[in-house]
Amino acid sequence: MGKPTLVFIDIDGTLLDSSHHIPNSAREECRRAQQSGYRLFICSGRAALDIDPPVLELGFDGIVSDGGACAELDGETILEESMPVESVRKATSFFNAHDMPYAWHCPDGMHATERYRHRLGVHRKLLRYPQMRDSWHTIVDDRPLPAVRKGTFYIPDGGGLTVEDVGRGLAGYATIIHGSINASSDDNGEILIPGVNKGTALEKVAQRLGVPLADTIAIGDSDNDLEMIQVAGVGVAMGNGTAAVKSVADMVAPDVDDNGLAAALRTLLH
Repeated sequence: MGKPTLVFIDIDGTLLDSSHHIPNSAREECRRAQQSGYRLFICSGRAALDIDPPVLELGFDGIVSDGGACAELDGETILEESMPVESVRKATSFFNAHDMPYAWHCPDGMHATERYRHRLGVHRKLLRYPQMRDSWHTIVDDRPLPAVRKGTFYIPDGGGLTVEDVGRGLAGYATIIHGSINASSDDNGEILIPGVNKGTALEKVAQRLGVPLADTIAIGDSDNDLEMIQVAGVGVAMGNGTAAVKSVADMVAPDVDDNGLAAALRTLLH
């Protein structure tokens, strides 16, 4: 191995299993990889302040968050993109008009409607990790938002809408993809800054560190992982991943509930 390989790892459905826990096998392989000189990065659609403490306790070298809109390297923010104000305004009007639960990812955490918080079960999360309470805020119509990095929404029950309908309604304002809150369901989506994704963030981190893309690995399971899997030197889709990510991956690992991340790391790094 020449320069240390950079390994970018998604959280939900990749590092965290279907019970939202980190398998012991994944913990062990992540630590072994770091001890061998590899640099490991979280690469998540989550807001940085919405990442579970046990994930952060693994001691990653950096964090790509908000679907690629923000990146931190050794505690320093090296990338921060904001959604145009008009795009936020247009999307908010669309969500409200269609009675959709939604949230905005901002530098100070998540700004969400009450229905979104209820749908996602935020109260259970905050009971488990009370130190995260300050990172969740309720949207108030007349209160301005901080800069927005990304949005997340649910399709209302029985409304007849699809994620594709949202994409058509917001065409020209934002990129709409199927969400990763529950990758096996079509009831949620993500609103991204056009031209900004996990792949563009991976490229910028690698460039900052002087590491060729050929020496990078990306591992993920959902549609917001598509670009990073495509641009990395080796792209890995989890066995529980979507058909789209599997179609562009160089390798398909076992299911996350079958120690898939550990298997991928063992195969590629040892």
